[in-house]
Amino acid sequence: MNHFLALRLADAPRDRLADLARRLQAWNLPANWVHPEDYHLTLVFLGPCDADEVRTLPYAIGDLAHGLQQPRLRLAGLGAWGGRTEPKVVFAAVEDLAGTCAAIHRDLSDMLSVKVEPRYAPQIALCRPRPGIPSELATRPSRRDWPQLLEAHGLADWGDCATTDLVLYRSTERTPRYAEVARWPLLAAA
Repeated sequence: MNHFLALRLADAPRDRLADLARRLQAWNLPANWVHPEDYHLTLVFLGPCDADEVRTLPYAIGDLAHGLQQPRLRLAGLGAWGGRTEPKVVFAAVEDLAGTCAAIHRDLSDMLSVKVEPRYAPQIALCRPRPGIPSELATRPSRRDWPQLLEAHGLADWGDCATTDLVLYRSTERTPRYAEVARWPLLAAA
């Protein structure tokens, strides 16, 4: 199973994103939608980890994790990666004017000897589009597609995005897909 470090969302932004996802699903575009309990802001993707790595990881990052403050974030529109016409992931963009998430990403990556993503940008995955089957395509309102959905919501502002904890997650085969392995509460923002 894959492991990753992420920020857990507070209830209010998670609920706003769940409401948004329900509205987006009304576009009837073929996608696998992320369960609201799985919304998170990934900081570092670790991939498969063996039992020893999972056991020692909390100790390796403990000092850094215990000193992290809640970043000041806003949910700022939709984006996609993997192409705007046929995206692989559609996400809620996260505005982080202070660059706190990128700094945490760099610090954790350096500490764990993981490649730093030079274009890291905070985001929260909402769905993974997939090719439509003919019956789905027949029920979709004409001329509604991923580029239109992204254009219609690309610059939206859905308010503050409070986070509560740094969490080490692992993927599972069930829904919700991610299980908590370890958690560190974030310090209140200054």
